[in-house]
Parts: sequence; structure tokens; C-alpha cells
Amino acid sequence: MKRDPILVVDDDDALRESLVEALEVLPVEITAAAGGAEAQALLAERRFAVVVTDLVMKGVDGFAVLAAAKQSYANCRVVMLTGHGSRDVAVQAMEQGATYYVEKPVDLADLRAKVKKSLEDHQKDVAYDDLRGQLERVFGIEGIVGQDPKMQRVLALVRQIAGTAASVLILGASGTGKELVARAIHNLSPRQKRPFVAINCGGMSEGTIESELFGHVKGAFTGAVVDREGKFEYAAGGTLFLDEVGEMPLATQIKLLRVLEERAVARLGDNKLRPVDVRVLAATNADLQQKVKDGTFRQDLYFRLKVVTIELPSLRERRSDIKLLVEHFLQHFRKLHGKDVESIDRDALVALVQYDWPGNVRELRNAVESMVVRARGNILTRADLPPEIWAPLPVDQDAWQFLAGQPWQEVERNHIRVTLELTGGNRQKTARAMGLSERTLYRKIREYGL
Repeated sequence: MKRDPILVVDDDDALRESLVEALEVLPVEITAAAGGAEAQALLAERRFAVVVTDLVMKGVDGFAVLAAAKQSYANCRVVMLTGHGSRDVAVQAMEQGATYYVEKPVDLADLRAKVKKSLEDHQKDVAYDDLRGQLERVFGIEGIVGQDPKMQRVLALVRQIAGTAASVLILGASGTGKELVARAIHNLSPRQKRPFVAINCGGMSEGTIESELFGHVKGAFTGAVVDREGKFEYAAGGTLFLDEVGEMPLATQIKLLRVLEERAVARLGDNKLRPVDVRVLAATNADLQQKVKDGTFRQDLYFRLKVVTIELPSLRERRSDIKLLVEHFLQHFRKLHGKDVESIDRDALVALVQYDWPGNVRELRNAVESMVVRARGNILTRADLPPEIWAPLPVDQDAWQFLAGQPWQEVERNHIRVTLELTGGNRQKTARAMGLSERTLYRKIREYGL
């Protein structure tokens, strides 16, 4: 794989030439720029693995080159050359994204070592990005499998907004993968190396959830024997995921809104405000708009959380993904449980596709795990399906004897008739029980005058 080049930037001709000469031993192309403006033009045209730039230059300085490098290519490493004793400036450069700084007069061996390490780190990032791209093409994002157009729109939106600081409200029924989407947003964002902290807002009392979110000081309430930081402080620099946010008590909603607007948190029992830098993602399977109308959810918090809204489709709305999901889960669980299961047969797959999946992807995942664990052969069949998805319908033995010798059309007609009776006339359940598509069943019902 061809490596991205190095860019050396300095308006001192003699120093620039010596820097280029010192780095020529490295197995990569080197480009030189005689000042900041020329460097900005080059950075706008192509990407560089490493930029070595002087800080103090006429016109466009090193900070501007640093900003241009980071804007043009996130994986670019920048080595800043600073004057002797300019430690404060060097620290500022590191805070703005420089990888290393080298004091003048430049120790060329030290510079060479730092640039070599920067190249190695850059190559690791490139390899990781390539691998992640391959995984995304096969499995979606962060394990979110989906080729259905509805899921593809979700994945495109996740990619689009991951790099921003916007709050996101993730909507969807239970089991559709809301936390998985939240983790994908975090892992594709600049905050990926900082914590991802999830908290379920449902089923907790006002005092408990506030202590969890905001922390408390010793003596704030009975049992508070030590100071404790909350999830906002613990997630510093990262992402806080508020699951089932619609269940949050109203009093807590007010305090949460204040934290989001002031970007500071006060622990319970303390007046001191502590700055927090946290991206908030929230999720719910409730109708928040209706809750706003009912007065059980604050409208101002609702708008604060839904800067971007992602709506996840239910599994029955994207049945075309079920086969892909089944294959994905099957491979995962065969390895996890050490089972020699190679595939799933057509009849079993048809039953899975036709089932309504009230528990969505989570239910499908559990079903496939159950099938793999209980599998009696190396191919999953209808016999391995959980009973709630498909079970043989009870038919009296005498009925089978009565049907023996009858024309097959008559056997099929009676089979459909009996199955319809056993399902109370529910054609959808009948089709599922018989392993037929609903369209095929409807055609046969018309054909046999049932």
C-alpha cells in the first residue's frame, strides 16, 4: 500500500533544506513548502501523513498550517518546530492537535525519530479505517446489520452526524438497537477514545436517578457516606447515553435541562458547579410528543434533546434484513458455544422471515442463539425453532388415516381447512404454520373455494 507523503514547511530556505535532507532516509515521499500559504494550498489539494512545520513564519504561521492539516485529513500527524523556551506555545500547539513539538535548534535525530513514530501511528490509523470500512460494508456500522433501504438511511445519517457535537434523540420500539446506534455514533466520533456511559432512566426514583446523573457529596442524604461523582462527570470528554429518557421524573428533567444549557453540574448537597464536556444521546420507545401534550415531559427538554432525530424501523418493517441478521448471529453463536452448525434450511428461514418479531432484533438474536444451542444437526431446521415462532399443529391421527389414499389436492385442501379452523381463521398464522407465503396461501384459498 502506497504511503501518504510528508510535508515540510518553513520559510527559512536553509533550515527547510536541512530538514528535508534529514528525513530523506525515511521510505516515503517528501514535499517542501516555502511558507504557510503554500502549505495551505498543498493541503487543500492532497493529503499528507505527516506535516513538519515551523511555528513562526511570515504571513501564515504554524498554527494556521496545523488547522489546515487537521481540517483536510483527520489522520494527519503534525510536528511543530518552536523557539527555545517557548513551552507555553508548544503546549498550546499540542492542545490544538499537534502530535509532537521540537525545540530549535533542531536535533535532527530527534526530529527523525518523532516523524518515524508519527508515520507508524498514521499507518495504524489507515489500516484501522480500512478494516472498519470493510466491516461497515458487510455488517453495517458497529455490528448494525442492514441492507434494507430504511436501515441504509439510518446508517447514512449516523455517519453524517457522528462527527458533530449535536444531541441526538433515537426513537424506536424495544429491541430495535437504539443503544447499538448510540454506541456507533460515539465510536465514529472524535470522542471515541473517551468513555461511553449508558444509564437507564426507567424504574428509578427521583433521588436515585439524580444521584446517578449528577453525583452527591457526603451527607447529602441518608447513606451518602462519601463524595461520589455522577455519570456526567465520569463521562467527561465522552458520550452519555440516556436510555428510556421518557421515564425520567419531571423534577429531574428540569435539572437535566439546566446542565445541558450551562454545561456544568452541581452534585446533590453541593452548590459548586463543575464544568462538564459531554455529548448527550437519548433514546425512548415512548411517544414523547404525546408526553409533552400530557404534561409528563418538558417541551423545552424535548427540543433540546432532538437536535437530530433518528427513527429505527421495527424488524417486521425490514424483513429483507432477517436472512442477513440470521446468518450474522448464527456465525457468532456457533463460535461462542462451540457448535458445529453450518447453516439454516429454507423452511426454517421462511418461518423466521414470516414471524412478526414483537421483540425485534433482540428477540431474533435470542431465537437464533436458542436454535444454535439446541441444534441436533449441523443445519438448523424447523424442529429447532422456538415454539412461539412455529409449532406443529395438533391433528388427530385418525384424520391422517382418513386422508390416506385421497388425491393430493384434496389432502392439501383439507390440511388448509383444518389449519384455518385451528388458528381461528387467521390467515397470517395459517401461512406461518404451514410454511407458505401469505400470497401463496391466499391463492390456494381462492383455488379451493375455502
